[in-house]
Amino acid sequence: MGWYHLTQLLDMPNANMTAVVEPFFLNPKLCPNPPEAFTKMVKALEGAGIKCTDSVAKLPTFTKDTMCLIAGRTSDNPALFKACVAQGAKIVYLEKPGAPSVAELQEMSDWAKVKDVKVYLGYNKNVTPYVQKALALSKTKENSKITFCHNNSYKVNDLNECFFRNSEGMLKNMAIHELALLVSFFDVTVDTIKEFKVNTNKLFTEKLSVWVPGTTVPNEKYISDFSRIGFSVSTKSGKSVSVMADRCGGNVSFASVKDAEGVEIEKFEFPDAKTQEKVEKQCAEDPEMMPYFFVQSDDYFTLKDRVISSTLKNCDAEGIATIDIGIEALKLAEYFTEEANKALEK
Repeated sequence: MGWYHLTQLLDMPNANMTAVVEPFFLNPKLCPNPPEAFTKMVKALEGAGIKCTDSVAKLPTFTKDTMCLIAGRTSDNPALFKACVAQGAKIVYLEKPGAPSVAELQEMSDWAKVKDVKVYLGYNKNVTPYVQKALALSKTKENSKITFCHNNSYKVNDLNECFFRNSEGMLKNMAIHELALLVSFFDVTVDTIKEFKVNTNKLFTEKLSVWVPGTTVPNEKYISDFSRIGFSVSTKSGKSVSVMADRCGGNVSFASVKDAEGVEIEKFEFPDAKTQEKVEKQCAEDPEMMPYFFVQSDDYFTLKDRVISSTLKNCDAEGIATIDIGIEALKLAEYFTEEANKALEK
């Protein structure tokens, strides 16, 4: 993820890249023999005057307004965030969900306010066109409801690596994008929920236990998470919305708008047919790339561009999730995970 952000930032005329921090590959004690492709990239970056190091603390103190983009493992984010703020960062772009827990993200938010640092989270669904189209249509149809479906294209045999790499869990990782939508556009918070209902049919919700990569018998270890989940939420003010997420659902996600009788008015797919054709061509040219990078590329660019442009104009970034929205989304993730597990145990 960090690499993909880097490639886009290098092509953005309103961004001036000054440094790249990679705590693992650039630390000879942890990685004495980094991949050749990475070494070549570092040489190219340094040749362009971009400093590459393994620690934020090794960078010069920031004297100009500086944005730090943090795309590390969720468990590393709090420490990376504090290091960036300590170096003088005034804007931080955090990859979701920002921190492993609500308490840690709240602490980061409190520290940012003390240091007058703006913090945004990379929730690309907040700006993606198919979501905006569904929201706009729903506003014109009284008592209509939206279902958001988020699919990834993992194979079942790859879920052990997926679960291990995203150990914070489905609702704090993949589906957190939809939870940010619920907070941003439906006023859903833990305090406003009237009813949370999980679809316990295995076609919609399934929890699996898979072996942890690198472990073997007789000392094998296992990790459990949702491979897919489906649920609906209603608020005390009368708003309702549904979410589905499937790690192995394919490349196409969608937002479906239904009328008061439950009849679908229109479904907005992402990518649409034209974009899907483009993505399939890109996947064929680079089969080792996860398809969602190609699918969401424009959204990633839009997020960074809005944050950078708003910083240059000294205003807030339009439509971009703040750390306060991130905190509420993370609260939902923790609450929904607990409630979903209870529902499956019945």
